[in-house]
Order: sequence, then structure tokens, then C-alpha cells
Amino acid sequence: MKKLFYLSLGIAIGVIMVSKARAYVKSSLPDKASSFLFPEDGGLPASTLQALMEEFSSAMEEKEKQLVDKFLNK
Repeated sequence: MKKLFYLSLGIAIGVIMVSKARAYVKSSLPDKASSFLFPEDGGLPASTLQALMEEFSSAMEEKEKQLVDKFLNK
């Protein structure tokens, strides 16, 4: 029970710190840089995450094909 409390406390503190840091960076950057990094539609982080997931999926499929060829198609 103690571990769960400290885990949830750590997650809460992490979320608060990230949101405070993000707000500070957003307010201290020039308008053009701020609008590029933090668009209203969530563009850059969402597109980056989507590209990373697609890259991971394609690498996983390629590795799976290699393993199937190596072990099942002797």
C-alpha cells in the first residue's frame, strides 16, 4: 500500500513538473518558435509520436520476417 502511495505521488509530481516546465518554455520562447513547438492542434508532438510508432512497427515486422525465414522456412 505504501509503494502504491509513493508511486502515485511520484506520478502526480512528475505531471505537475512537466506541465510547469512546458508552460515556462512556452512563455519564454518567441511567438514563432512557441507556435511551432506547441501548436494548438497538438501537431508536432502527435506527429512525432505517430512517426515513431510507424517506424517501430515496420522494424518489428521486418524482424519478424527474418525470424520466420530463419526458423520456420529452413
